[in-house]
Amino acid sequence: MSVSESIPVITFRNYLNILNDPSAKEEIKLKATQELSEHFEMIIQSSSYPSFLETSLKIFMRILQEGDPQFIQENTMQHIRKLILEMIHRLPITENLRQHVKSIITMMLKILKTDNEENVLVSLRIIIELHKHFRPSFNPEIQLFLGFVKDIYTNLPNHVTSIFETSNDIWLGDLTELNLESLLPEAYSVKTIHVEKQLDSNSQQPTYTLLPRGILSLKVLQELPIIVVLMYQIYKNAVHQEVSEFIPLILTTINLQPTVIQRNSTQKETFVDFMGAQIKTLSFLAYIVRIFQEVVIANSLSVTNGMLNLMANCPKEAAHLRKELLIAARHIFATDLRQKFIPSIDKLFDEDLLIGKGVTLDSIRPLAYSTLADLAHHVRQSLSLDVLIKAVNLFSKNVHDETLAVGIQTMSCKLLLNLVDCLRHHSELEPQRSRQILSKLLKVFVKKFETIAKIQLPLIVQKCSL
Repeated sequence: MSVSESIPVITFRNYLNILNDPSAKEEIKLKATQELSEHFEMIIQSSSYPSFLETSLKIFMRILQEGDPQFIQENTMQHIRKLILEMIHRLPITENLRQHVKSIITMMLKILKTDNEENVLVSLRIIIELHKHFRPSFNPEIQLFLGFVKDIYTNLPNHVTSIFETSNDIWLGDLTELNLESLLPEAYSVKTIHVEKQLDSNSQQPTYTLLPRGILSLKVLQELPIIVVLMYQIYKNAVHQEVSEFIPLILTTINLQPTVIQRNSTQKETFVDFMGAQIKTLSFLAYIVRIFQEVVIANSLSVTNGMLNLMANCPKEAAHLRKELLIAARHIFATDLRQKFIPSIDKLFDEDLLIGKGVTLDSIRPLAYSTLADLAHHVRQSLSLDVLIKAVNLFSKNVHDETLAVGIQTMSCKLLLNLVDCLRHHSELEPQRSRQILSKLLKVFVKKFETIAKIQLPLIVQKCSL
């Protein structure tokens, strides 16, 4: 080992010794942790990394095990705990780490139940990475974890009112008045603590950040479904029954509806987080729907109502959530469950419901139209004339919409052609209306050919002549 390599390694061991010293001040420990974090890549590339890993993990685990969870973001110990968790997450996936996987996962599961939102989110990422790469053998802790997640979903309906009716601002005369025992049970997202007492006449009014418990956090709730899916992929036979028990909880969750007042409250970020948790839960259902298709179809009304309510309530500024909602819908429409959407499919032809009203939502129009087109194509023989007319009106408009890609215009043409035979069947009972809509379809295609002849063909000929 070269001198240039040994010097930083010795220095970093000294930082570990500081962290391990009960008499060292928290500010000094934080500085040592920051130095370790800042130079972590250098450490893991060193030939001394294996021995460093052994020593550091023992110290990291002891600090996480013995230290109390912190719920004020600015607390020095919170910075230390979070940096330690982030370094564990950054550990390279190598054979050196394999022997520590079980103890790390055990610690992360403990943190899930006791720690704050920030630390729990990092812990969840660690659990995911370790299970993805090492696929540890099944053990009772997995069942306990799934039970823990089920408890969170079970209790969620009881918290809805409190989630939206608890202020995100806390006002105190002095920080000594802070009573975490009374605040944490009603904290579901980050809150700002305003302290009236200033340090001196020239300083600004100090503020602090209250972190919710992970078990109540809406941001944590958004991340739980993906881990349950991962557990099912790895331990399919062992957890099949436990995962099936999530279905009624999923259906209850996607049908929770905040009141109009709660949706329009000043706590917009809280509402977006709540919707995010519901949509992630629907994505969970979309993943397991084929596995538990009979059970889900038996509760199809809850699925259809829940999905339509999510589309109606999804905030216009949250384009990423609507995109995820549409992707989940697409997966669900690809199963036999699509037949259960026939009674309410006419609502999906309302673009305000399907796409929303926000300007930023234009980017998801292609996904929305292709998702609806797939559904309409598969159930077209069962659609009423009124619904078919809505389909023709919407997709005829798309044929001439130059803001849409050629692929979406072509898809719209294909769907309209597939609807012709369905319209012909309806002509026996309602000849006049069917004839009118068929005539409109013909005009749509003639107009499209006219546009191609006048605008597109000259451009093609011009390119070919160059």
